[in-house]
Amino acid sequence: MAIEKLYESENYIVVNKPYDMYINTDDETEKNTVTCHIASHDSHLSTSVYPLHFVQRLDYATSGVLCIAKNKTAAAAAGKLFERRETKKYYLAIVRGHVKFKRADIEYNVGIDPATANSSHKMLAFTNKSSASGQSRHAHTRLLVLETGYYKNEPVSVVLLKPITGRRHQLRVHCSAIGHTILGDYTYSNATDSSPHRMFLHATRLLLPVSTEPLDIQTTEPFFQDQQFSAEWKSEIVFYKYRSKEDFRLVCNIIDESYEIGVKYKLFNCNCSD
Repeated sequence: MAIEKLYESENYIVVNKPYDMYINTDDETEKNTVTCHIASHDSHLSTSVYPLHFVQRLDYATSGVLCIAKNKTAAAAAGKLFERRETKKYYLAIVRGHVKFKRADIEYNVGIDPATANSSHKMLAFTNKSSASGQSRHAHTRLLVLETGYYKNEPVSVVLLKPITGRRHQLRVHCSAIGHTILGDYTYSNATDSSPHRMFLHATRLLLPVSTEPLDIQTTEPFFQDQQFSAEWKSEIVFYKYRSKEDFRLVCNIIDESYEIGVKYKLFNCNCSD
């Protein structure tokens, strides 16, 4: 499977990662990795002749923009921006159910699910103060509903997600916690959502304001070009246009604003009853 390169310079390479692909692995027999497709199998190791530095991560099932540094200096510059939350990341997702609000801030702490602490390390959103453990960390996701419709005659919503923080599985956990699990997310649907051919979460745009080389990288819309999905899709209400690159940038501007008059808003945090 060929990996699309979205950008390359002396310091960075940005690719459009396919879904169901690892970023890297120490298993020499595993070839389904980004590193195997764009460099040597051991390129994620410091002992490699041409080491790569992964300044961000995407889950195995998540597709989209993935930035990789080619040297330590570039990696340090990007890493500081991620640590300071000066980057901007925008994801398209399709979630189960028709979302009743139009936009939301989800601020549930995220930590390792105690029930899986010694096995799969599944994450958990702590939806009230009493349940939040010392191992959980503050997490913040912003959500904007773009369209509602039906997939295989079941209600779904297309949403734009912007992670303000960067916790493991944050978007998946937060969507599940508010009752709208991402379509095809086998793990956070308690192993019930297995019929779709993929998990519908895609990192669509990344802004990385490196002072010497500011990056604004965006992919094309990933889902409606997929015939397996589009053949089973029926639109209901379009709230915002988003399928062209230009329209997607406009909805990114909308979600960046903290409030919009006339839009039904919802806040999810440990001080709320739901």
